[in-house]
Amino acid sequence: MCKNMPPLELAIQFHGHICPGLLMGIRVAEFAQKHLNVSQDYDEELLAVVETNSCGVDAIQAILGCTFGKGNLIFNDYGKNVYTIASRDKNRAVRIAQKFKEKPEPDSMRYRQLSRKVVLTDEETIERENLLGIIFERIMSSPFEELFTWQEIEFGFPQKAQIYPTVQCALCGEGVMEPRAVKNEKGYICLTCI
Repeated sequence: MCKNMPPLELAIQFHGHICPGLLMGIRVAEFAQKHLNVSQDYDEELLAVVETNSCGVDAIQAILGCTFGKGNLIFNDYGKNVYTIASRDKNRAVRIAQKFKEKPEPDSMRYRQLSRKVVLTDEETIERENLLGIIFERIMSSPFEELFTWQEIEFGFPQKAQIYPTVQCALCGEGVMEPRAVKNEKGYICLTCI
């Protein structure tokens, strides 16, 4: 992936397509970069705590460089479009929450309805693309405060990710990260075999 691409392009390339959730994640990532005065992470300078596993998280990974593999993306499965972005270098963190809309826009509701369908007619495909264009404009041009609430927060930074040895599970024979295994009289046991 080309690091010099604009954030929108990075996120679309990473996610594989454009959608409203990805656009919301792009807005979050860009806001965090500007607010914290940071650029894309290279060695765990940034940390993201996400409370959803939806499309917006892919924008966080692509634009901010916070990933599971580097150990600087933490997933709390709360089902909320909430993102905390923290900078170790600046010792600052911002928590960003998507605002709840009791009544979604009619075009967003129709877009979701069409997106759930397994097979679309040609007319529905065109309608869905047109709706996406309208939603794109609304999300990308709305003032940030109309879409999100945010606040600086105190943040307890965890240790940087560590590399642990792999041990063999005495029951299934598969390799497992040593601190994730339980050691007993048989040897190391992975959590799936317990």
